[in-house]
Amino acid sequence: DKCTFCAGGPETDHSEAEFQKYGRNRLAEGKLPLCAEMCSTKALLAGDGDVVSAIYRERIVSRGFGSGAWGWGKAYPGGAS
Repeated sequence: DKCTFCAGGPETDHSEAEFQKYGRNRLAEGKLPLCAEMCSTKALLAGDGDVVSAIYRERIVSRGFGSGAWGWGKAYPGGAS
């Protein structure tokens, strides 16, 4: 299931029926979902899978976590895996 708040529904994009049922279809307008656009922590990502993966990898590397989960080093000092 997907949120239809910004994605519209099965009706034709930009049609009056779609607007009446779902409001603006931000995805059909080429915009991100409003929740992702307004997220103050930038935790919500939306878009092309390759772009989202690249952003995620960049965030992990810049935080120094490598492939480990956040908090792993604190929970398991000494590099236990």
